[in-house]
Amino acid sequence: MLFDILENLEWYVSLYPSLKKVIGIMDRSLPYQDEPGAHQVDGISYEVLSYPGGGEGMIKRADHTQLHCLLEGEELLSLEEHEEPSVVIMATEGRFVILREGEFYKSSMQMANDKGVRKVIFFL
Repeated sequence: MLFDILENLEWYVSLYPSLKKVIGIMDRSLPYQDEPGAHQVDGISYEVLSYPGGGEGMIKRADHTQLHCLLEGEELLSLEEHEEPSVVIMATEGRFVILREGEFYKSSMQMANDKGVRKVIFFL
C-alpha cells in the first residue's frame, strides 16, 4: 500500500508507468464529469463510484494494482492481514492510495459524518 497526495503522483511513474496516462486523465478532470460506472480512456480502465457515507465496509482483494482517489468526501481505508487491519488511513479529497495486486483491503467504512463519497479507482 502506498498513500500520498495527488500533487506527488508523478513521483511514482517510474514504479507504475501507466500513472502517466492516469495523470493526463485527472488533469482533464474526466472522473469528476463521468457518471458512476466503468470507463476506459487512453487504454486505462477505471471505475467511478458514488455512495452514501457511513457504510460498514467489506474486505476486498485487489485483482489488479489499483489507484483509489477520493473526488468528494472522506472514508477510512485499511490494509487487511488475516482479516485484521494492519494499516488504517483517512482517505480524503486530494489524496490517493495505491494497492498492489493481491492485497486485501477494506474501504467505505463508517465515518463520524454521513457525507456522501465519490471516488475513482484506476486499474493500473
